[in-house]
Amino acid sequence: MKVLVTGGLGAIGVNYARHRLAQKDDVVVLDNQARGGSSRLNSEWLMRQAEELGVSARLAIIVGSVVDAGDIRSAATTFGGVDLIVHAAAQSSVDRSMINPQLDFSSNVVGTFNVLEWVRQESPDTRVIFLASNKVYDVTEWPTELVRTRYRWVGRRVGPSEDRPFHTDAKEPYGASKICGLYYCRAYAALYGLPIVVCVPSGMYGPRQFGQTEQGWLGWFVIATYLRKTIMIHGDGFQVRDMCHVKDVCDALDLLAEVAPKYPGQVFNLGGGPANSVSLIEAIRMIEACFGIESVVVRDAWRAQDNKVYISNISRMVGLGWYPKVSLEAGIEDLCRWVKSAGSELRLVYESQGS
Repeated sequence: MKVLVTGGLGAIGVNYARHRLAQKDDVVVLDNQARGGSSRLNSEWLMRQAEELGVSARLAIIVGSVVDAGDIRSAATTFGGVDLIVHAAAQSSVDRSMINPQLDFSSNVVGTFNVLEWVRQESPDTRVIFLASNKVYDVTEWPTELVRTRYRWVGRRVGPSEDRPFHTDAKEPYGASKICGLYYCRAYAALYGLPIVVCVPSGMYGPRQFGQTEQGWLGWFVIATYLRKTIMIHGDGFQVRDMCHVKDVCDALDLLAEVAPKYPGQVFNLGGGPANSVSLIEAIRMIEACFGIESVVVRDAWRAQDNKVYISNISRMVGLGWYPKVSLEAGIEDLCRWVKSAGSELRLVYESQGS
């Protein structure tokens, strides 16, 4: 296949690009390199991977933005067209969206619209996977209780199914932008018959994740512990998320690409499920055990937009034959191994950022 990955130098994008190159696909990465040093390092890593796989001619990395329709057109026609677009480009920080909502709107709403418009006008058979956010669901009123080192929902094990009505009352720009993208994808699939599916991920993590406090939190916790930097926890640290390793994410994206024509406009939750759920404090303890050192942790006030619990309902994906194979314990060990091996890269990025 000919595959375009927008936001292809982020953690998920770069791993999926490498995954597709290993299958001898033509892969185009479109990324605005807004993350600076980490984008450059992931670009260099991906080029080395392509060389080792003997497929350098099948890889194109384009510095550009989904906000620019011309950049999308250039990327999509690099290899004479594209069979699949994995639309992972986004401004993905809730905190940053509240500081600069214009950037959030441009990246997440206009960028998604531009991708859909190119497909509608130029290549209606191209399959599209849009990575949304669990912010499309409203679980803020679901009651929770504290049990030892984690919160849990009262009377529920997992979050909303895809048949539940989606959020219509976002509390911050990031959530609003992802909800908007979801509705646009569903509208284009319904009206124009395009093979578009929406993926609603929970926590995704793995090697090449240059995390930050406000996004990619598990990656950041591992990096911060290793580099002896301070981890800021908002609230008490007992809030829970389910985590999905990048290897399982790649397998899920392959499956969604395969079934997209059969399920246009459909939504599929993606996460680790209850078996791979963890509280922030529990994750820190696992990381400390992996490195044999203590994390430096400080606490701040709760953020109003944070959910105490989110655990994906992945029954629809399981029904298609996918399930998470990498346990949380094995995944964190994998992430710790990468951090140890990438120490010089990490110091280059995080010392220059002053994080």
